[in-house]
Amino acid sequence: MKRRVLHILSSDGLAGAENVAICIINNLSEFSESVYSSPMGSIEKILDSRGITYLPMNKLSIMQIRKVMKKWKPDIIHAHDFTATLLSLVATFNTPVVSHIHQFPEWLKSVNKLSILFFLACIKIKKIIVVTPAIKESTFLSRIYNEKSIVIKNIVDVNWIAEKASLPTEKSYDVAFVGRLEDVKDPIRFINIISELVKEFPIVSVVIMGEGRLEGQCRDLIKKLDLEKNIDLIGFMNNPYPVLQNSKILVMTSKSEGLPMVAIEALSMGKPIVVPNLEGIESIVNSNCGVICNEDQEFITAILKLLLSEKEYEEMSLSASKKAEEMFNMADYKNQLQQVYSSVL
Repeated sequence: MKRRVLHILSSDGLAGAENVAICIINNLSEFSESVYSSPMGSIEKILDSRGITYLPMNKLSIMQIRKVMKKWKPDIIHAHDFTATLLSLVATFNTPVVSHIHQFPEWLKSVNKLSILFFLACIKIKKIIVVTPAIKESTFLSRIYNEKSIVIKNIVDVNWIAEKASLPTEKSYDVAFVGRLEDVKDPIRFINIISELVKEFPIVSVVIMGEGRLEGQCRDLIKKLDLEKNIDLIGFMNNPYPVLQNSKILVMTSKSEGLPMVAIEALSMGKPIVVPNLEGIESIVNSNCGVICNEDQEFITAILKLLLSEKEYEEMSLSASKKAEEMFNMADYKNQLQQVYSSVL
């Protein structure tokens, strides 16, 4: 008999954690019967296109989670962020909660109100999944909850991405930014880097895919810096893969990440990635497949080198594909998750 798993997320759109939940639901369907629940939003169309059952909530709350649980009657709750985890723990009395931590925020690294709250919540959490060793090793998880926490690195469905990426798109780009237009992703820094890059490479073409609270500021800054000929801000896309496939380089400027899905997806397409020096990022990016940067000038130098040297680009693109092949073992990923589910029941 299949386990009934309720995946709970706090956002109504599509980003890294949402992609992971979708990947898990689709690839563990032979072992688990799963549904996806979150506040109502643009995610509904995406889930429908992937054939995933969606139980929308008016908003993420204890009462709404209990309402969904009453309808679905899950054996396990798989909560995909800190907020979803805390509310799920309060909402249920005896249904085991698996907490899947996709981010590595600064507050988790020190003693403060949020970290103390999560520390106490961990007492009731049955299993804690983190996506990079850094999250476990640099926090109380390794010292206090070592047996309860496990590292399962994110993975992507390479075949599905290749299929989606093969669809036609109108334009190609030199540089792509894919992510929520929120402070944590720092799109403002990205635009400022491009502004400096244009001074050395005036014809560079750039695409920004995503939506968020900083969208207006991004548009204003692009106009202020006279970058409208260089940067296309195209908003949220249900299928960003054709555009990413037709871009040469992925550039990230995030202030914090867990194990960024977009970087993993870019590697699977053979795209070199230029990223900030985030804790744990070295587990997916090395000098063969990308460049880890500290200062803005390092970003500019790395991008120019890749765009102006065909040999450098081709070698790094090939290494990116090889890196992806090493990382993406779906059989192991499924086995790890099955063991987590079995251990909490």
